[in-house]
Order: sequence, then structure tokens, then C-alpha cells
Amino acid sequence: MEKIHLIYITFLALGALGLLSSLIFGEFHGDGDFGHEFSADGHDAGDADSPKLFSLRVIFAFLMAFGIGGGAMYLSDKSVGGQIIVGILSGVAAGAITFYIMKFLYAMQGNSNVDSNNFIGTLAYVTVETTNSGSCQVKVDSGGGDQLYLAKEKNSVLVKKNDTVKIVGRLGSTLIVEKVEQ
Repeated sequence: MEKIHLIYITFLALGALGLLSSLIFGEFHGDGDFGHEFSADGHDAGDADSPKLFSLRVIFAFLMAFGIGGGAMYLSDKSVGGQIIVGILSGVAAGAITFYIMKFLYAMQGNSNVDSNNFIGTLAYVTVETTNSGSCQVKVDSGGGDQLYLAKEKNSVLVKKNDTVKIVGRLGSTLIVEKVEQ
């Protein structure tokens, strides 16, 4: 067995083993991606909505297809250059197919993140009246169900349980509310 044939078999085995373990155990170390996403302020941008080009699944698919394509050319007695070209092309094709399948599946996922900025101007109901710290708890209809938030009354007015308040702002994760007179 020539060394080049051994390389194709090794790539095929590594790719197949990696894809199989990824299927059984999921991606390694959380998301299995190598790289860093940048936003305008230099911090990570959220990446829950798309796969990465160099995720382990894409890399394993490339390795496996490279081994298959190159090995097939080796067995048909093609030149080493032809073997490598076919291996690379089949690897890139398999990696691209894997990436776009993952991208499609990621797009099908739901997102339950709720941005409390969307509540400004809406009404909420007090579930826990104002405490000694000046905070209360309000229940807001988020469209997908009720959400409970810590809140402070804008004018330091005491609010009682079941009072209606209007959300007028936000400070961090705390909503700023104003009591609505009924």
C-alpha cells in the first residue's frame, strides 16, 4: 500500500469517525466552531442563528469526501495530481453541502429572546407591590406569554399589587414604570 493511499484511508476514517461522533454526541465543546465573530464594537456578535464555515462537521465532511474522492482516483490509476484535485473538489462540495444543510436547519430553529425595549409604552400589571428598596415586580404580555420583570416607579410612587402601570423606560434589566390612574 502506497503512502498516498494510506493518507486517503486516514482522511476517510477521521472524517467518518468525526461525523459519527458528532451525530451521537453533538458538537464538541459546545458549538464546535473555530473562529471569532466581530461586531462594530469589537465584541462577539450573537451566533446562535447560523453555523460557522469551519465548524467541525464541515471539516469532517471535507476530510471524508477528500478521502473518498482521492481514494477513488487512486484505485482507478489516475495521477497523483488528479487524485488530489478530485479529492479537494469532492471535499469542498461535501463541506458546502454540509454547511448549507446546517444553515437550513439553524434557520428552522425558534428564538425565544425577548427584548424589553419593545415593552416601552405598553401596560403592565404589578405582581409584587413596592418594597423598601423602591422596586416592584410587573407582569408584561410579551406576545408569546407573560414575562415577569423587576421595575421601579419613575416618580417614586408606591404601587400596590394588581395596579396598572405604563412602561416608560428601561435601566439595565429593570423597567421604569409610571402608575396609571384609573
